[in-house]
Amino acid sequence: MYQLIAFDMDGTLLRSDHTIDPETVAALGRADEAGKTVVLATGRSASELQDYLPVLPMVRYGVLASGGLIYDFSTETVLAKKSLSAEVVATVCDLLDREDVFVVVMADGQGYVQSSQFNRIEAFYMEQFRQLYLDTAVFVSDLNQLLAEKACEKINIYFKTPELREAYADQLASSAITLVKAERTGLELTAQGADKGAGLQLLCQRLGFGMAEVIGVGDSDNDRTMLQEAGMGLAMGNAKPSIKALANHVVPTNDEGGCVEAIERYLLRS
Repeated sequence: MYQLIAFDMDGTLLRSDHTIDPETVAALGRADEAGKTVVLATGRSASELQDYLPVLPMVRYGVLASGGLIYDFSTETVLAKKSLSAEVVATVCDLLDREDVFVVVMADGQGYVQSSQFNRIEAFYMEQFRQLYLDTAVFVSDLNQLLAEKACEKINIYFKTPELREAYADQLASSAITLVKAERTGLELTAQGADKGAGLQLLCQRLGFGMAEVIGVGDSDNDRTMLQEAGMGLAMGNAKPSIKALANHVVPTNDEGGCVEAIERYLLRS
């Protein structure tokens, strides 16, 4: 019944130490050998996945930037993209001028950060991702200039306090964007209608699958639409209670083989 399985990365396919369990890799290989399609559906950019792709040769396609970008890893090609509007970008630029924030811009699969903000990354509760950005991001001196030059599919904004995040969530919310809360103080901005559920639908149309043939696996708010739109939604044992509540089933945590169970119990036995 199920032909495609889509995995979130952080908190799902990745363990708490940001590695992938070899048993999970083996299970992904068995799914591939059985003719199933494995997709990464993540808030990350393509550049932020470069350390993982060598151990995931069975994965060709990604729904990246929380649905803002559809990507072919084998050809390093953007298949589809929904860019944030000039109005939204202007609002973000104004915020950059007024507020002390840490911002990650994703454009055509590449992540960009501003050097002066990155040097204080711990102030925004993002210290655990320091090495990721050192390894994968392009550092710029002025994000405002970058935003003026490039059409971006996603912007992540991290504040110094959860209270500031809440205040700006109300200010930024509009019909022109999809807004999701992430990490302790973060907001993820994509274009209107750009989310993991919509991105997965678009990819499935290209591949000839119906959403009834899809399993979505995740743990956080930006996985919500994917779990709702898929034929079966699986929440990790470490997922937020609200995500568990909307899922069809709950599998073990990301540190306890939850992705292996998703493959063996729900994909390969269907």
